[in-house]
Amino acid sequence: MPPTVIRMPTSTGRGGHLNEPQNRGFRIGCCRVCTCLNLGFFVSKNGILKVFELVLGWFCQTMLVQFGMDSAKDIGEAFWGFLTTCSAFLLTTTILLLCYSISSRTFHLVRQSIFEVVYNGLACAMYLSASSYLGFAVNVFLYPKFLLFKTTGGIHSAYPAMTAVYYMGGIVGLVYGVDAFVAYRHLKGFA
Repeated sequence: MPPTVIRMPTSTGRGGHLNEPQNRGFRIGCCRVCTCLNLGFFVSKNGILKVFELVLGWFCQTMLVQFGMDSAKDIGEAFWGFLTTCSAFLLTTTILLLCYSISSRTFHLVRQSIFEVVYNGLACAMYLSASSYLGFAVNVFLYPKFLLFKTTGGIHSAYPAMTAVYYMGGIVGLVYGVDAFVAYRHLKGFA
């Protein structure tokens, strides 16, 4: 097996070293605060993708817990599968975002490994799979109840909320797919 070489950039592209204070935190007057944070990551292409993944995943999980728990017995395994997918990838994305926002070196080390490609590809596949399964279960099991409640004057809030969840889950899956593609290009040296 050939030796593995890990390349670390010597500068951020703005002429300074990665750990120099002028590239960290933000400026208030004549002082620089929060120098332990790599805030530049949040405005980069990779940072924006991670923030989208985090926000959309949080939205899906919140809607599932808020509106879907009462209908979980009707939806069945599709509900629990989507909730598990959301929870797993939301936790890992939060940890990655936290690590990347504290250390730019961590981002460069993790990004040039195979981890990001595999993680984002798996997240894409899992979210798309869980969304399609949830979409099927919602339309087969909750839509008839929604129509029944609608004609009798009642309200069944689980159907519209779960419909929004599986649509948003599909969008999150596509965002993870884009991130997997970007990570692959970075891994192969195209970026």
